[in-house]
Amino acid sequence: MPEAVPVDTSPYGSRAPGVLDRFALALTRAMPSNWLGLRLAILFRRIVTSRLGRGALDTQLWGMRLRLYALGNGCEKNALFTPQMFDVMERGILADAIGRKHGESFTFVDIGANVGLYSLFVASRAAKTRILAIEPQPGILDRLRFNLAANPDVKVDVLPIAVADRDGSVELVLDTSDSGGTHIETATRNEAGVSVSVPCKPLVSVLHEAGIASIDALKIDVEGAEDIVLVPFLRDAPRELLPELVLIEDTRGFWQIDVFALLEQHGYTVVARNRQNVAYRRAG
Repeated sequence: MPEAVPVDTSPYGSRAPGVLDRFALALTRAMPSNWLGLRLAILFRRIVTSRLGRGALDTQLWGMRLRLYALGNGCEKNALFTPQMFDVMERGILADAIGRKHGESFTFVDIGANVGLYSLFVASRAAKTRILAIEPQPGILDRLRFNLAANPDVKVDVLPIAVADRDGSVELVLDTSDSGGTHIETATRNEAGVSVSVPCKPLVSVLHEAGIASIDALKIDVEGAEDIVLVPFLRDAPRELLPELVLIEDTRGFWQIDVFALLEQHGYTVVARNRQNVAYRRAG
C-alpha cells in the first residue's frame, strides 16, 4: 500500500504559522508574478518546507480559512506560498462570470475539486451560490471536507465519487509524489501503479440526482480523463444543462476524442487560455 495522504484533523488554528513561517510566507507572497519572483519564492519557501515536511499550516485566502500542506500536492503548495500566482487567469474568468450575474445565484460544478480551492474561491466572490464539489481521492477528500468545515457559513455539497462514462466503479491510480496527478485508469492512462477502486457515475446522472438544472460555470481537472467525462455529457445533456462557462485542463494528449472540437461544435468559443487550462464560453 502507498503511504497515506496525511490528514491533520486538529482544530483549525492549531497549525498557525510560527515566526519563521510567517517570515517566509511574507516573502513568498510579496514576490512579483513573474519568472524571477517564482524562482525566489521557491528558494524562500524552503524555510518552511524543510521544517514542516508533509505537515500543514493554517492560513486564510480570499477571506476563507484553509489548512494547506507544504508538500505532496502542487495546488496546495502554490496556494499556500504564492497565492498571487495561483491560477490567475482562471480566477479572473470566474470572477468575471460571477460579476455577470449581478448578484443572482451562481451555480458552480467543480469536477476534480482537490482540497476545494476553486469552490472556496467562488464562494468568496458570489453572495448566493450552489456549489457541487466532486472529489474521489482518499485523503484529499478528507482535506476538502476539513477546509469546508472550517468555513461553516459556506455551503458546498461534496460528492465523493469519480465522474466517468458509466455507473459502477473505476480504478483511481494514485500519484504518491503529487496528489494532483492522481487519475482514473483509462485506455490511454493504464500505467502501472497503486490504485484504489472508487464509485463512478456519468455527469448527467450526477447533476440530475443533485437537482442541478443549469450551470453557470464548470471546472474540470481530471488529469487526462476529460473526454471520458465530457463526451457522453455533451451527447446526452439537454441544451439548458450545458454550462455557460467551461474551464478545462489541456491534457488532450491523453484523449481519444477531441473535447475542444466537441465544445466548439456545441457553440463554445475560447475566451482565454494558458499553458495548463482553456476557458470556453457558450454563445447565447
